[in-house]
Amino acid sequence: MDGALFVWFSWIGVIIIGFFMEPSQNNKKVIVLCLMMLCTANVEIPLEQFKVNGALMLCWLLGYFLLMKTLHMNIAYAALVVLMLTAAYASIELFSIYDPVFSYLYTPWAIGLALFTIVHLTVNGPGQRCALLILSIVQGEIILSIIYQQMGIHTVIGRYVSLDIMAIAVMGTFVWEGFVQLTSHLENVLKKHQERRGYS
Repeated sequence: MDGALFVWFSWIGVIIIGFFMEPSQNNKKVIVLCLMMLCTANVEIPLEQFKVNGALMLCWLLGYFLLMKTLHMNIAYAALVVLMLTAAYASIELFSIYDPVFSYLYTPWAIGLALFTIVHLTVNGPGQRCALLILSIVQGEIILSIIYQQMGIHTVIGRYVSLDIMAIAVMGTFVWEGFVQLTSHLENVLKKHQERRGYS
C-alpha cells in the first residue's frame, strides 16, 4: 500500500529524534515538521491545473532548511548533484511507464536504493545527503507531473509512492550513518583494549 512506508518511517524518525537524541531547537523543529507532514499527507492543494500534496510541500521546505543548516560544499556542486538525482528519479519512473514488462523491478525499494547509492558516492554528511535527496525527489515529482499532464494523465504532485521512496532513501542514510558511528566506536574500543594489553 503506497504511503505506508512514509508514515511508518516518519513515526520512527519522530521517536528517535524525540527520545534518543539530545534536545535542541533544531530537533524540535524537525519533529514538528515531521508531524505536520503526517497530518498533511492526505491534503491536496490546487495550483493552476495541478494538485500538490501538502506533505510534499513541507518536504520541500524541510529540504531547504536542512541544506542551509548543513551545506559545507560548493553551491554549484550541490546543484549538480541535485540535478543528477532528479534526472535519475524521473528517468527511472518514466522508463517504468514505457517498459511495463519490467515494471516489477521498479519498486520504491529499488528506486530508493539507487538514489541512496548515488548520493553516498557524491556527498559527505548525513544532513547534506538527506537535504539533496528530498529536494531531488520534489523536483522529480514536478517534472513527472508536467510530463504526465502533457500525456493526458492527471496526477498529484507528490504521489504516495514518491513519499515512500523519499522515506526509504532518508531512513537508509540515517541507518548507514548509525552503522558508521558504531564501527568507529568499536574500533576505538578495540584500540584502547590493545593499548592496555601492550599490543601497540
